[in-house]
Amino acid sequence: MPPGTPSGRATRSAPPWAGLAAVILTACCITPAAFAEMLINETGWRFPNVITAAKEAIRVSDRTPLIEGKETLLKGYRKADGTHFMTYEIEGRVFGVEIDTDGKPPFEYSILDTNGDGKYETKIPHIKGNKDRAYVPQWVIDHYYSVHPDLKNPKAGAHAQPPSLKPAAPPSPTAAAPAPSPAPPAKKILEQPNP
Repeated sequence: MPPGTPSGRATRSAPPWAGLAAVILTACCITPAAFAEMLINETGWRFPNVITAAKEAIRVSDRTPLIEGKETLLKGYRKADGTHFMTYEIEGRVFGVEIDTDGKPPFEYSILDTNGDGKYETKIPHIKGNKDRAYVPQWVIDHYYSVHPDLKNPKAGAHAQPPSLKPAAPPSPTAAAPAPSPAPPAKKILEQPNP
């Protein structure tokens, strides 16, 4: 009985390409989640509780060229656990929030209500190289000009620019990635005698 063979049974080794196939399958399953820069959740991402948080800062900012001047009200909050979040609001319509999860700057991600339905369905992680942050959606700009009919849209016909990235839906936990086709064995392997 050869050493390492349990109970005298013969062992069969995996083909040499099996390891490569396993690496490719793993990469296919992990890559979409690891490199997704904008996530969509149709039911909405969880909005932080402003009632239980302490308001720390209020300021105005110019977040869109489609409304003249500083139009966006930024409200900064601190939660009891030391983490922060900042809401973005125009004319009483909160359309986005930046969230800090570790209690230290910078914010880790933004969530946005891009269509005005009250669900914050778009999540933009603040990762290196990702230039997209909370932007002013078109529904907020339309609301602003409906509240101020005396103002003329300086860029009539222009629309708010959404993030430049294409949304990548998070992978479904029930859907498995299709297995890649294994590469054919090398000619040398095929020429070896079959045991």
